[in-house]
Amino acid sequence: MAKLLVHNIGNLITLEKLVAERRHTGISLSDLGVKANAWLAIEGGKVVASGVGEIPIRYNDYPRCDARQKLVTPGLVDSHTHPVFGGDRTHEFAARLEGKTYQDIAKAGGGIKYSIRTTREASSEELLERCLDLLKTFLRHGVTTVETKTGYGQNAEEEIRCLEVLQEASKRVPQTLSITCLGLHDLPTEFSDKTAYIKHMAEELLPEVKRRNLATWVDAFVENGYFTVEDVAPYFVEAKSLGLAIRMHADEFAPSGAAEAAASWGAASADHMQRASDQGIEALARSGAVAVLLPGTSFYTKIPYADASRFRDRGCIIAVASDFNPGSCYLSNLSFVASLSSLYCGLSPYEAFVGVTWNAAKALRLEQSKGALSPGFDADFLIHGLTSLEQWIADFGQTDPLSVHCAGVKVSL
Repeated sequence: MAKLLVHNIGNLITLEKLVAERRHTGISLSDLGVKANAWLAIEGGKVVASGVGEIPIRYNDYPRCDARQKLVTPGLVDSHTHPVFGGDRTHEFAARLEGKTYQDIAKAGGGIKYSIRTTREASSEELLERCLDLLKTFLRHGVTTVETKTGYGQNAEEEIRCLEVLQEASKRVPQTLSITCLGLHDLPTEFSDKTAYIKHMAEELLPEVKRRNLATWVDAFVENGYFTVEDVAPYFVEAKSLGLAIRMHADEFAPSGAAEAAASWGAASADHMQRASDQGIEALARSGAVAVLLPGTSFYTKIPYADASRFRDRGCIIAVASDFNPGSCYLSNLSFVASLSSLYCGLSPYEAFVGVTWNAAKALRLEQSKGALSPGFDADFLIHGLTSLEQWIADFGQTDPLSVHCAGVKVSL
């Protein structure tokens, strides 16, 4: 939390223009606020100022960090991850290579149900140890803010246990964790009636989550074969009545009306969105919700990629996240996923970068403090082993940052 002056920066990306304009769409190179031969002043864990050329005399007493003419950017924000789970589903990847689909694997007892079973079998200590290892991997790749979901407990007791694991993890890592209760991910085997299960989660889980302040967010997997918009309505009504905020898995495999529902319920984001309808995208744009694209899932499972132009043309805010999870996207490198979003979803390098920083923070409603290096923002920043944004997008995450700083403090990698 002490003073720090980062100097000899080759290129500094601040995103100050977007912050000043409170703008998340129409992203171009000029919006990045790139400063060559720059410096960055930090005090009390916050950005104080930045500039180019000669450093003002008032910062003479600040301890210095030499960026060695490298690229300095805000820390990355991953707005969709699933880091609490038991078991190993790498055999499912092999099954997909043999022609099995996501749905085929689920019908055979794999997929989410497999993770529910193995998560319940794991001790809290085992779940915590794996979660901490994963968060450290995210950190090494430059992710300083992480949305972290449950979703493999799938009854009130087990979901609370997974939330407790995330709460403990948040005390042990330098990153900022934004915690989500994914209470409706799949129907567990002990429930044969979907309505009874949803009632159980709404009445037994959500009040306890609120009472103990275990999560900020409530999520559901709204998709054919899992939960419909009509199914999840009572669950989200209860969440909103308790003051819990909403985000949603939406329209990954088919247009289910999930994007439209997310907008109507005031969700902060709708995630996946490969098959969202034009009407759903337009509804999100009107509501100000963020469409979180997850190209890593398409890469990993060979399902179609989301077409960014459909969102851009309708003025919808676009973020990009990893969707790290044990089965359908075991990819922990958000920079790699950002490069995928440019190559296969059609985002420009500038849109992709904003998608994993400023817009990702917006998806978590943290855009007042995260995802940019504007005065007053948290001093979460990266000194890259690269020199330009063009190198970063072309590198596909192969080059980890030289150093990662959370609240101005260099963290151990």
